[in-house]
Amino acid sequence: MLRVIATISVLTTLAGCSGVTFHTDIDNDILSQEIGTYVNKRDLQQFYSDQEAHESGATLLGRIEGESCNGDGMGNNNTSYNRSKSDAIDLLKADVMRRGGNAFTINSCSETSVSYCDLSILCTGQAYDY
Repeated sequence: MLRVIATISVLTTLAGCSGVTFHTDIDNDILSQEIGTYVNKRDLQQFYSDQEAHESGATLLGRIEGESCNGDGMGNNNTSYNRSKSDAIDLLKADVMRRGGNAFTINSCSETSVSYCDLSILCTGQAYDY
């Protein structure tokens, strides 16, 4: 009997919500652009050295960088080093895409001292067209 009451309650709730619509300020163009950017970043070729990129025939486009800044400089940040490094690499990949490249190397990632960040990571590399 308890199952029947629970089932009826769930079905009634679902039927009552069937006419609900949601509205956001995200239009299809913005959504498709964000999805496209995410997919393109995942499709970038990473070379493990500039020599490997050169030997593959890739064309050098120039130096790239990505810098993450976490926290407010007051020591209240709890973001891990790995999370910050991942954010910096993601920004480095965005720099590759802005230059029209589809491949990259990461030459270095290191902490930098920025007064308004609790943890700042700067990653540098090279962008390539492959």
